Amino acid sequence: MRLRVAMAVLASVILFGAAPTFAPLAVAAMPCGHQFGSPQQLTDAGGAVIQEWVISDLRKSSADLPGFTAPGQLWEASATVRAVTGAVTPIIPNLYAVTADGQRYPVLWQIASPQGLPAATLDQGQASSGAIYFDAVGLEPMAVIYDNGTATQLIWCCDGSMMMMPMENCPMCADMRRPCPHCPGRM
Repeated sequence: MRLRVAMAVLASVILFGAAPTFAPLAVAAMPCGHQFGSPQQLTDAGGAVIQEWVISDLRKSSADLPGFTAPGQLWEASATVRAVTGAVTPIIPNLYAVTADGQRYPVLWQIASPQGLPAATLDQGQASSGAIYFDAVGLEPMAVIYDNGTATQLIWCCDGSMMMMPMENCPMCADMRRPCPHCPGRM
């Protein structure tokens, strides 16, 4: 019996003593909470309205947008918005593509496209999907944010280009007025 207790204590000491050595590996393997394709929610009106956004597949675009010639490179992403609670009107102009150095390209919301994300009001439980477009006149974008003018509220990033940048230097997170809700303790 004493041998079992001694072995258990020894195993605990070894495991807990080695834990700090393996902790960085565990943190590095944690998925980013604002990775492209992750659903993120906004709550308005004291919780009476909850909308869920998913942005994925940010890429260079070859789309033909009627009446628009991009001065820079046209980019697009897939977007889905869902009315979780209450009726939701998607505020598409709050979306921006962002470069690694923090330059923002506003969504081209005013250009009608058959593939574009509709701005129609959604009843609770309904969802709408479509493309969103950006005109990148400088560096290539690597993230998409939803910013209502008071604080960056939602961020989609974490492709290969994002993972090359230390999160403490993230230009999208630097202007957040509160810590990132998706990365507690990491930013």
